Amino acid sequence: MSGAKSVWFGIGFVLSVAAGKTALVSALLLDEGLRTLPVISSLFVVFFVLTGIVTVISYRFLGQMIVSKYDARKLAAALQEPGKENIIEMHARDWGLSKAETEVAILVVKGFSNAEIAKMRGSVLSTVKTQLGAIYHKSGLENRYQLIAFITDEVCQAAKARRRDDSAKQHRAHPKAVSTPNPEASVTKFAAHQRATKMQMNAKQ
Repeated sequence: MSGAKSVWFGIGFVLSVAAGKTALVSALLLDEGLRTLPVISSLFVVFFVLTGIVTVISYRFLGQMIVSKYDARKLAAALQEPGKENIIEMHARDWGLSKAETEVAILVVKGFSNAEIAKMRGSVLSTVKTQLGAIYHKSGLENRYQLIAFITDEVCQAAKARRRDDSAKQHRAHPKAVSTPNPEASVTKFAAHQRATKMQMNAKQ
């Protein structure tokens, strides 16, 4: 639903609720003498304003909840994606990174901007920048591009090593068959050849 349609839908909803409340109060609580146009109009205005305020607050609250849950799922998926985070966590211990700095480093390597990281982690942009400065200082890297290149290279090296290990394991599990010479078979084959040769010579004579 587009923004304009959402606004008109909200206004129509508030008008409907306000009209329903006004009619209900007029029918049940007001005496016939008080059911005048000014009184009913005043009731309608009051109900319209109150319903509008409640609707706006509820809409914003629900919207923030939905966005927060989406950001939380996005953050969890990014942190759990295999490969790069394992390399970062391994180096984080050597570099002395905190848990928060490790998470920020993982998100940087996965391609998220500082603003996106701040939103996903529920922090301000200045905090993310401070954490990045600490990451660069502790790791000896100068910027996010060097961090991404360093971790990407480590992932490639790890993938190559894993392929070599898998190939070695497969070779050990299925070794190539090596033929073993059989002396008896060779002797038998030679004797048969000799007999065939003698038979051919006798046949020519």
